[in-house]
Amino acid sequence: MTSSIPHVILATALLVCGGCDIRSAEAEPARHILLITVDGLRADHCSFLLYGRPTTSAPAGVHAKGLALDDLAREGTVYAQAFCPSPYVESSLATLMTGAVPMRTKVLETAGELSPEVATLAQGLAAAGFEAAGFIARGGKHLTSGLERGLSPCEILDTDEEALAAATDWLESRTWEGAPRVFLWLHLEGPQIPFQPAPCVWPGQIAPSVDDTALFTDPEYRGPADGSFEFREAALATDAPPLTLGDQLQTLALYDGGLATFSCRVAHFLESFRGAVPGEWDQTGMVLAGVSGTTLPERDGWPTGRWLDDDRLRVPLFFYGPARSVAAGLQGELVGLSRVAPTILAWLGMPAAEGDEPGLFGPLGMHPTEVGAVHPMIAFDPAEGLYTIRRTDYRLIADEGVLRGQRSHMFLFPVQNMRQLHVSVALQRVRVVDEMRLEILAWFKSLSSGGAD
Repeated sequence: MTSSIPHVILATALLVCGGCDIRSAEAEPARHILLITVDGLRADHCSFLLYGRPTTSAPAGVHAKGLALDDLAREGTVYAQAFCPSPYVESSLATLMTGAVPMRTKVLETAGELSPEVATLAQGLAAAGFEAAGFIARGGKHLTSGLERGLSPCEILDTDEEALAAATDWLESRTWEGAPRVFLWLHLEGPQIPFQPAPCVWPGQIAPSVDDTALFTDPEYRGPADGSFEFREAALATDAPPLTLGDQLQTLALYDGGLATFSCRVAHFLESFRGAVPGEWDQTGMVLAGVSGTTLPERDGWPTGRWLDDDRLRVPLFFYGPARSVAAGLQGELVGLSRVAPTILAWLGMPAAEGDEPGLFGPLGMHPTEVGAVHPMIAFDPAEGLYTIRRTDYRLIADEGVLRGQRSHMFLFPVQNMRQLHVSVALQRVRVVDEMRLEILAWFKSLSSGGAD
């Protein structure tokens, strides 16, 4: 994980207050839901989570104020310690869209089909009378079969620009008066390699006002780091020279420029939404959720084999709109993506399914009652046979021997000590290792025996 001063400040702030308890005075259920899920989006590079560059701030050329991601996050509820259950975007996305953990969805890696026994959020809302639509930027990745259930229309497109344009056309062509409530899902590719951001151009805009390719890069840099696949592959070769500091910083700058481009496109889309149906925008709850981060170079090179680290698993998550939360502002609790779907249902004033985890807030901004237990913060990579569990103080990484009750290979890392992000303290904290090992084992046994989801 890339460390930074803002990251340290954020961790300290969350330790001190654990979230701000500011109650919403005018809480009411949302009428519509706009869900935006994003691949490749790192929490530690979003300026609404205290990153030093304005990657998610107000973009140039957006005339309607208050629609930048930073603005929406500032007025909404941000979960600074949100984690996905898998480094594979398909697996995490299936969990977010169903509220079920990967062992229940049966989507464990890059390809797979959603279990027919697991209903999607769109299916449940469509059955309740919602009009559910989806616009999905697939890029070159496999789309998990089954996620389209309940969505009509469901358009699969190649790029973020195409998905946002198609969603805009659908919003503007729809008859809103007397029509059903809406669940609109946008899945976007976000900033991913190749990190070669193009200027943000929106229909009707004469010329781009900002070249995001050069937004954060060093104009004096003359090295090989161009953000391409080829550069990364060359850097990962066994005989490759180590990356220079300039190479690393240039690559980070290109990623940040891509994130700024992405943020600009989303703000333009939200401006179109609000302009087309202003009365409905005011009744729309918006959710932004990352579903898997992307790996960036660090001081000692481009990391490999660390897919269960925070750079991939820690993702941005915020809610904006009516009845935001019982505690608006920055929240420090550990949150898994399996809690997003129950929260959306509660936000809409609908009952959660039996056995679901609790929503983060209810229809009147209050914590819902009569809900299931919260899952342990466990993620795993079946291809590598690795598992991780996280608490507020430590995270444990173990190989598959943990499922057989063995200690095997265990690595324990203190969460808040930025100087020991990859320094295991397992030998000094044997009792903690055993506690977390047994928690992983107990949870997997409950799943295999048909226990709590």
